Amino acid sequence: MQYFKGMLKSGILLCLLILAACSSVDKKDPVEDTPAEGQVEGAEAPFVLIPNPYQPGSVPGPAKQEYSRIKQLMLAKKWQQAQGMLALMVETYPKLSGPYINLGITHHMLGEFEKAEQALTFAIETNPQNLDAYTRLGLLLRELGRFEEAEATYLKALKIWPHHLPSTTNLGILYDLYMGRFDDALVYYELSQQIAGGEDRQLKGWIIDLKRRIGSQ
Repeated sequence: MQYFKGMLKSGILLCLLILAACSSVDKKDPVEDTPAEGQVEGAEAPFVLIPNPYQPGSVPGPAKQEYSRIKQLMLAKKWQQAQGMLALMVETYPKLSGPYINLGITHHMLGEFEKAEQALTFAIETNPQNLDAYTRLGLLLRELGRFEEAEATYLKALKIWPHHLPSTTNLGILYDLYMGRFDDALVYYELSQQIAGGEDRQLKGWIIDLKRRIGSQ
């Protein structure tokens, strides 16, 4: 059966690429130039969070009970024991993507990077909308120095949900610390701050620091 110690700069977990098509016309409709009622002309449009499109399927009761035991093992960092139970679980419930993700995590934590990649890739194939799989795979690829592939993985997740906070944050980290793409990093840090509601002090610190570094170039 084919089958994650993400390097975290934040304590997450946590998700963007908004593709906006701009069209030009010779003459503007005068109505387009008129501010909507209650809107200040020239004011920035309010940020509207896009809902998560992922709808998890039903999970059999026995699978929930088994996963609860596995979760306790993983919290205790008993990776090999958890891995054995997960290997059996993916055989029993091959259509569930969650066990593959956790199997990938156990492989990652045990330094079995190839098997971790296989498990996380299979989780995405099993359920392409399970964004946790993209997050974990992106972190693994980043750790392995495969930065372009990590970037592509996060961007795939953001095509599914443009406001997936773990993907926007980790993409910002990737651009900032690993690829030297500071302007792009700032875009995703600021987007992450909007998604988080502007209350994340760590993100605020990263943004301030990055703006200082960009300004000193």
